[in-house]
Amino acid sequence: MASKLLLVLHSHIPYVKRQGRWPFGEVWLFEAMAETYIPLLRNWNRLQEEGLSAPVTISFSPPLLEQIRSQYIHRQFVEYLHEKERLALEDERWYVSQSDHEMAQLANYYYRFYQDIRRDYLVELDGNIIEAARRLQEAGQFEIITTAASHAYLPLLDRNSLKYQIYWAQKTYEKHFNAAPRGFWLPECGYFQGVEDLLIRYGFKYFFVDSHALEGGHPCSVFSGGGDEPLLVEAEPFVQTGLSTYCPYKVKNKDIMVLGRNAMVSQQVWSADSGYPGDPRYREFHRQSHRSGYKYWQVTDRFNSLDTKKCYNPEQAQQLTQYHAQDFIRSIMSTGHEAEAMGYPEPLIVGCYDTELFGHWWWEGIDWLDTVMRGFIAEPELDFTLPSQIPDELPEAQVFESSWGMGGKHYVWENPETNWMWDIIRRANREFEALEIWPSAPEMRRQTYRQILRELILLESSDWLFMVSNNLTRDYALKRFFEHYSKFTRLVSVFKSGNYTESFLQWLNRIQLEDDLLDDL
Repeated sequence: MASKLLLVLHSHIPYVKRQGRWPFGEVWLFEAMAETYIPLLRNWNRLQEEGLSAPVTISFSPPLLEQIRSQYIHRQFVEYLHEKERLALEDERWYVSQSDHEMAQLANYYYRFYQDIRRDYLVELDGNIIEAARRLQEAGQFEIITTAASHAYLPLLDRNSLKYQIYWAQKTYEKHFNAAPRGFWLPECGYFQGVEDLLIRYGFKYFFVDSHALEGGHPCSVFSGGGDEPLLVEAEPFVQTGLSTYCPYKVKNKDIMVLGRNAMVSQQVWSADSGYPGDPRYREFHRQSHRSGYKYWQVTDRFNSLDTKKCYNPEQAQQLTQYHAQDFIRSIMSTGHEAEAMGYPEPLIVGCYDTELFGHWWWEGIDWLDTVMRGFIAEPELDFTLPSQIPDELPEAQVFESSWGMGGKHYVWENPETNWMWDIIRRANREFEALEIWPSAPEMRRQTYRQILRELILLESSDWLFMVSNNLTRDYALKRFFEHYSKFTRLVSVFKSGNYTESFLQWLNRIQLEDDLLDDL
């Protein structure tokens, strides 16, 4: 019997449209588009053209969908690609003038990369990432799912905010894919008992949790986001259940499927210490040229200072992806054999990753993933599967409150650094619920009410909490958090008073342009 790999890629970028460009803001989105989403779609299109099938489950967060479908983002992204090409040519000329031919070759390598990305985006994808993904879903290569409206950390929200986050996620998906979503990615794998009731209410058929949510034991935490060091927190082990992520389940007494992330498979790819991305020969993410922002160095040694890094060698790194892909395939086969020995004749192996790991954080990850997909196709002991292909008759499981963050619960998002942020979020929730609006209300009043809800949803984004907790662009996160809250409070004040001055209307027009997430709200 073949082991079945259920590969899940979770795609999300904070809502950065018209919120600054460099070094924080739209550049995050453009980097992910150029280095991850477009290369990923290109590779899956090639597999399809070759008659090969490697189906994958992929989520697109509502903020990501709303941004990449924007004509403004389209224009700015093409401009960004031209700028990257120009900077690479300037670097190449500079290095040639310094007789540094190795670095000049690297600069030319980057020039060709971004030139190819611009061609692929405009010609092969017709400038439409969402449509390209939709076609792959129709062809059975993708099973696209959604996540919370602003990628909020759901276990700590009140019920009304949960409803808004799930309802508007569903509506955004339907708008972009002309179909109802079946699966839901819990942001940060944040689960609490009762969230499945809302998922069922809005028609969802399955969701994902971390391994300890089903198996118990000691959490094997994922740290995504590229920071230098994760938070350190003492993790108490969960009660061992005797269940396994090798099997899908129905939540106890509920008609919804839960799938558990395989800790070993995920850690092998994620970890900078023991996983593939930390290999000394791969490209170093954190050191970049002060002139162009390009990264010309390899990891070399993770524990040495950035100025000791050696020059990056793309050809050597490319060869290494082949070796690591084969190692991963052998590891999956070994895992499958162990699962069979434990009594799972057709074990399900669920690998969950942030999509942006491949290409953006781990430059070589796209090539590694392509090689893995092709290797799986060629291996008779391995097969791909999708959640929709899993039979309905399943055993039941009680699921623990959990996340994939450090400590296995909520600490990364609620801790002494962020408690005051949750106080503000909860106060804003109560203020919003106290507002009343009628269908017959004047249009300006209804516009104000809708913008209040947008600002509340954006305020709840898990991104601001995560950045503050891990000191990742902390100042930017605080700036965004306070901006959304100050907009929220001014909108609420005018909504209550009805004092729609000319200056307020001009300001409202501006923030409706800035914060136009869920524009059909």
